[in-house]
Amino acid sequence: MQEKSLTEGPVGRGLLRFALPVVLSMLAAQCYTLADTMIVGLKLDANALAAVSNASTLLMFFLFLSGGMELGGNLLVAARKPVSTGEALSGLIYNLLFVDAVIGLAMLGLGLAAFRPLLRIINTPEEIVAQALLYGRIYLFGLPAQMVYDFSRQILIGYGDSKTPLYFVLCTSVLNIGLDLVLVEGLGVAGAALASALSQLAGCAGVLLWLRRRVLTSGFRRSMLNVQDMKEIGRLAPPNTLQQMSGAIVSVLKQSLLGGLGVAAIAGFSCAGKVSTFLMISVYGTAQALVTFIAQNDALGREARIREGIRTAYRILFVLTGGLVLLCMLLNRPILRLFSGDSQVIAYGSTLLTFEAPSYLLAVVRHVQEARLRGRQRMLLYLVSSISTMAVNVAACMMLVLYTGYAGFYLSTYISTAWSVVLSVLLVRRAGA
Repeated sequence: MQEKSLTEGPVGRGLLRFALPVVLSMLAAQCYTLADTMIVGLKLDANALAAVSNASTLLMFFLFLSGGMELGGNLLVAARKPVSTGEALSGLIYNLLFVDAVIGLAMLGLGLAAFRPLLRIINTPEEIVAQALLYGRIYLFGLPAQMVYDFSRQILIGYGDSKTPLYFVLCTSVLNIGLDLVLVEGLGVAGAALASALSQLAGCAGVLLWLRRRVLTSGFRRSMLNVQDMKEIGRLAPPNTLQQMSGAIVSVLKQSLLGGLGVAAIAGFSCAGKVSTFLMISVYGTAQALVTFIAQNDALGREARIREGIRTAYRILFVLTGGLVLLCMLLNRPILRLFSGDSQVIAYGSTLLTFEAPSYLLAVVRHVQEARLRGRQRMLLYLVSSISTMAVNVAACMMLVLYTGYAGFYLSTYISTAWSVVLSVLLVRRAGA
């Protein structure tokens, strides 16, 4: 069975077979935002594209909060599964879902109240505020379902099943794109947001039903809610959440710096960022698979297997990333034309991808080192690594943009990436991970 391949059998084959569905799931999930951006950019205009870009930047705060919960839950399930009974694991999963649902509802209320002021904070041009607000508020109504849906998929991955989440993401991605094509034409940016919300709701219902039938050994009972499991997710999720939120803060600060450069710069930067994120998902997904691999084998004390898995991950990631760098540098303009026909938007996006891409090779080291810290549950050290890297990136960006203009956005990436490599290696050695 797939969930046993992480702790038994050949390491390289097991890690690859587990990582590939994780990567494909993340790629398919990214299609939600890509579909919105591409269809809005091609069917509407640059103002609509910039509005979705600014709204999406703010929505990342909420989605990254969910992402932190997901990664914490994934790690907790991965660490508990090899040493827990079915009943105990079911109780843990119910506790995780309960906490996630409560936070999702709280985020909905907070988002609806704060979205307009946040748009002002990031210097959203006045001509796109109304569209950005409309997109954001509609998207937020689907947020609780999206959080439970994404969290449930991470629970399955932590459990050792990376294939089932892939099937769910493929189905919801196809649904999202189909709804985009139908709704954007008549409803504009509101149609794009509605398509995402409806597809996430469908995915949430489907994955919860799957969990109940295939993973959970009993129905929910109120007595299953316990403080200890909630404390555990409270210990593991916040570092991941803070790391995810810091990424959103970086995006917001950069978005505010872009405000003075105009709508084309905002749209081009956004498109390039989405391309970069989409292509680098193979790196993120493999690193996340490595976290699960390390957590399960660490619970069983299999040190030699962990070391072999780390070496295998490095080989996979350097080969993948080398290809991605070439793709970003040589084919960025044809890719960007999928998002917009505006020559200025493409020029801004092309510049960022061309000059930033080589830094991805350095980033591989950081991702593997931080996966080692997370897999061993050295969450404080992981947080130090990730947060300090974000802080260096922001500080360098704010300083360099003043003197070099748009070039400051990619020059700052090299400074923060070099810092992250040195720091993450030192922290892993200190932790003995």
